[in-house]
Amino acid sequence: MSTQVLDRVSDIQEQVIELLSSVKEPVTRAVDSVVTLVTDRVEVPAVPFAEEIPTPKEIIDNQAKFASKVVSTNKSTALAAARAAAPLTDALLDRKPARKASSTKAAA
Repeated sequence: MSTQVLDRVSDIQEQVIELLSSVKEPVTRAVDSVVTLVTDRVEVPAVPFAEEIPTPKEIIDNQAKFASKVVSTNKSTALAAARAAAPLTDALLDRKPARKASSTKAAA
């Protein structure tokens, strides 16, 4: 069920995603320019124990995987709480509760 409030929230969320996407290219160009400037002027030595330090990509991939698990777990917890609160929220929002499947249909 869609509502005006949810539609507006979704529109704003889409604008945030578009904004984040729009900064990708300028940020990438800026980082590339700085890296080129530094590497053209300075000899950059490898750090000690470099093989034991994760690359930026490895760190980002690890953190993205973690964030995905956090979002999934948070959603599961929030949905469970929403199901538990449904009798009250259905009454407050003047909604009819969803019909439960009968146990005979579930067994079939």
